[in-house]
Amino acid sequence: MVDLAMHMMDIVQNSIRANATRIEIDFLEDSRKATLAFSVKDNGSGMAPETVEKLEDPFFTTRTTRRVGLGVPFLKMSSEQTGGSLKIQSELGVGTTIEAVYKTNNPDCLPLGDLAGYMVLLLVANPEIHFSFRYRIDGSEFLLDTQELAQQGITELSNNEMASALKEYINENLKEIYANRKTASYLC
Repeated sequence: MVDLAMHMMDIVQNSIRANATRIEIDFLEDSRKATLAFSVKDNGSGMAPETVEKLEDPFFTTRTTRRVGLGVPFLKMSSEQTGGSLKIQSELGVGTTIEAVYKTNNPDCLPLGDLAGYMVLLLVANPEIHFSFRYRIDGSEFLLDTQELAQQGITELSNNEMASALKEYINENLKEIYANRKTASYLC
């Protein structure tokens, strides 16, 4: 994975395969601590403790279509290379939370990538899932929630014009949030 948007897509795909109906995606920057906490929380099928212990092994996967699972091990590696960490919490029948913390003042910190583009792909491909996407830098926050969009009558996201407008809306709001960074970081 070359950026955090790709990690986001990979981890969210795991949530979708776990039959999640609600997925919360958070990017929380703390400029004082020079950290970015990236997390995905779902209400999917969850995992037994012995499965959670194996997730960091690249030669373990729950998928039957291949014999390796590199998403979580790569996420762990990329966060730890910056001096950060990875934490996984899961409970069978309840859901899973994966949180990777990155040190944003470390040159090994991955770029953000196309968060808006990947979010739109997720929303268009999974209209039945309630998504919540939040990006916060210190006190400034952008939140996109598909239930709030539906309450405003925005439900047909697969329309090309609507998808383009949504991507532009996300990008504009992220750009505004990024302008509130108080310190330099390797995120871009």
